[in-house]
Amino acid sequence: MLKKIHNSDADTVMPYISTTAILLILTAFFLPGIFVMFIQDMLFYSRDHWSFLRPSEAYMGFGAAMIWIAVVMLSFLFTKRYSERKNTTYKLAGLHVLLMAFAPLLFALSIYHYAYLDESGVTGNDFWTFSEEHIAWDDVEEVTRLVDEGNKAVLSYTFSDGEKSITVPYNSREYETRHAILSVVQMYEWEVTDVFEDAGTVPITF
Repeated sequence: MLKKIHNSDADTVMPYISTTAILLILTAFFLPGIFVMFIQDMLFYSRDHWSFLRPSEAYMGFGAAMIWIAVVMLSFLFTKRYSERKNTTYKLAGLHVLLMAFAPLLFALSIYHYAYLDESGVTGNDFWTFSEEHIAWDDVEEVTRLVDEGNKAVLSYTFSDGEKSITVPYNSREYETRHAILSVVQMYEWEVTDVFEDAGTVPITF
C-alpha cells in the first residue's frame, strides 16, 4: 500500500482526491445525522428501551472524522506535488497512512456514544470509551439537570449512585425521554437539583 502511494502521480490522482475531499467536507454537516442514527439503530435497538438518546457529540465526532479524512487527503496531495516539483523522494506516505488510521477510530467512538433508559435503570457510553456504564434506578442517590440560564431550557439530566455518574441529553420535544424521566423522578421521589452555568445550584422537588 505504501509503495502504491509512494509511486502515485500527484497530477493523476489530483481530480479524484480533491473532489472526494470537497464532498466529504460539504456532506460532513448533514450526513452524520443519517449515518449515526441508522448504524446505532442497527447495532443497539431494543424494544426494551424506554428512550434511546444520541448526544450531539456523536454527530460532531462523525462529522469531524469525515473532515479529518478530507484534510489528510489534501495534505497528501499538496505535499506529494511539492515533492515532485522539487524532484525529491516522497517520504510522507507512512505518516499520511498513520493519520488516516485515526478516522476509523473516530467513527467508531461516535457510533458507540449513546445513552438509553429502560426498566432497569440508565445506561450510558462516554465518547472516549467502548464500554457501557449502568446505574440501576434503585441505586440512584442524586439527580441534577443542566439548565440554560438564558431561556431556562433543560439540556441534560445527570444520575449518580455516589460512585459514578451518567449524563443523558434532554429535549422537551422528545416525548419518550420526557415521559420516562418524569415518571422515574416521581416514582422515586427524587429531589432534582438545577445546575445553571455561573449561577450555582437551586434544588427543586417534583
